[in-house]
Amino acid sequence: MIIYNTTYHVDCTVSGDFLDWMRERYVPQAVASGIVSCPRLMRLMGHNEGGVCFALQLQAPTLRDLQQWNAQVGKPLHEELTQRFGDKVAGFTTFMENVDI
Repeated sequence: MIIYNTTYHVDCTVSGDFLDWMRERYVPQAVASGIVSCPRLMRLMGHNEGGVCFALQLQAPTLRDLQQWNAQVGKPLHEELTQRFGDKVAGFTTFMENVDI
C-alpha cells in the first residue's frame, strides 16, 4: 500500500473555503476514480505564521496505480486548486510506504 500525502499551508483568509473545497470537490473527485481510497484530512498542530497547515492522505495499491491516478486525476485537481486559491495555498507531496516494525 502506498500513501500519497500532501501537506498544505493555507492562508487564514481562505482556510474555510479551502476546507469546503477539499470536502466537496477534491476528495470526492479523488476517490471517484476507484484508484485511491481511505482519505484522511488532518490539521497540523503548532504555530503556523499567517496560516493553517493541513495534510491530506490517500492510499493506492501500488506506486504505478498512484502515478496513473496522479496523471489522470491528481494533476487536474491541483490545477483547479491553484486556479481557485492562487498563492493563498502552497503544498508539497510525499509518497510513503508502510514499513513493518
